[in-house]
Amino acid sequence: MEIPPAPLMLNIHLGAHTKRIMHGQLGLVLPSHDPIRLAEEIAIADHILRGRLFVGMARGYQSRWMNILCQKYGVGATYSDGSEADRSNRVLFAENFNIIKRAWSQDLLTYDGPTYKVPHPLDGIPDWPPAQTVTSKYGVPGEIGEDGATVRGVSVVPRPYQQPHPPLFQAFGASPPTIEWCGEEDVVPTILFGAVERVRELLELYRAAHASRGRDVAIGERAGVCRTFHIVEGVRGEDAVCAELLRRADRWEAPVWRGWYETFGLLDLMLRLPGEEGPVPAPGESIGDRLMKSGVMIGGTVDMVKRQVEDLLERLPVDYLVWLFHWGIIPRDDALRQLELFATEVMPAFGIEAPVPT
Repeated sequence: MEIPPAPLMLNIHLGAHTKRIMHGQLGLVLPSHDPIRLAEEIAIADHILRGRLFVGMARGYQSRWMNILCQKYGVGATYSDGSEADRSNRVLFAENFNIIKRAWSQDLLTYDGPTYKVPHPLDGIPDWPPAQTVTSKYGVPGEIGEDGATVRGVSVVPRPYQQPHPPLFQAFGASPPTIEWCGEEDVVPTILFGAVERVRELLELYRAAHASRGRDVAIGERAGVCRTFHIVEGVRGEDAVCAELLRRADRWEAPVWRGWYETFGLLDLMLRLPGEEGPVPAPGESIGDRLMKSGVMIGGTVDMVKRQVEDLLERLPVDYLVWLFHWGIIPRDDALRQLELFATEVMPAFGIEAPVPT
C-alpha cells in the first residue's frame, strides 16, 4: 500500500500510452528530495508529456521510509500535531517548495534559507575554472561576479512546458495550517475528511488565506475533496444494494482503512462525525457502515451514485473529486469495470465528455 517508487518516471511511461489524460501524483514528498533536482525533473517530465502533467506534494507521515530517506536533511515522518518533528518537517517542506518555484521562474537563482543556500557558500563559489570561457559567455547576467571568477547564482533549466508551472496540488490535506498554506501559495488542497461540515470549515480557511494574498475565490473553487466510489450492477432493491456495498467494503476497503489508515491513527481524524465522542468506528460498527455514514464512500447503482455526487457538489462545490481507488486490492476486472462505468455513465451527467473506446 502506498508504494509508488519513481512516480515521475511512471507518469512519463503512462503518458507515452495516452493522448488526453493528465498524469501526476499525490504526491512527491518534498522533504525527501533536493529541491533543485526535483524542479529539473518535474520540468523535464512536463516537456516530455507536452503539458499533460500535474504535480502533487506531500510532507510525509510514514517513518518506515521517511526516517531513512530524510536522514541527511535532519527530518523524519510527522503528523500535523505541532510537535518539534512537525515544525521541522513543515519548515523544510515550505522551503523546498519556495526553492522549486523560484527555480522555475528566476533566470538567476539565489537563495538564503534556514537549511539551503544558493550558492553555497552564500558569498559565492570562488575560482570557477570556466568562468570566462563558458559561464560568462553562455550563462545569465550575474551568474559570475564582478571579479570574473566567482559563481554568484545558478540558472536552473529547463523552465516547465506549462507556464508558469504545472498545476500544483497538496496531498490529502486535513490540518488548518496546511489548508491555510495552500490558500496563501495558491496550491489546490485535496481534503480527506468525511464530514461535510468539517470540510466546509477548511474551505472557509482556504478562501480566507487566498483573500490574504489579494485573490478572490469562491467556496470550493481550486479545491478538491477525497471520496471512494463503488458502482453496483445487477442487484435490485435498496437493501440488496446496501448489502453489496458492505460486502465490497469488507473485502476492498477494510484492508486499507483498518490495515493501514487506522494503524496511523487516521480514522479518528478522517471519519469522525461532528460532535461525536468515543472510538471511531463505534463498537460493533463495520468499516463499511462508517464509510457510508461519514460520506467518504459513495456507492450504489449508477443513478444512486449520480444523486450522491450531485448532493455532495451542492453542499461542497469543489472543482475536484479525488477517487481513493485501491488498485491492487480490487480484482483487476472489477477495478477496470468501475472505471469504465464511472467514465461512461457518471461523468457525462456532470458535463464531462466520456472517452471513446479504441
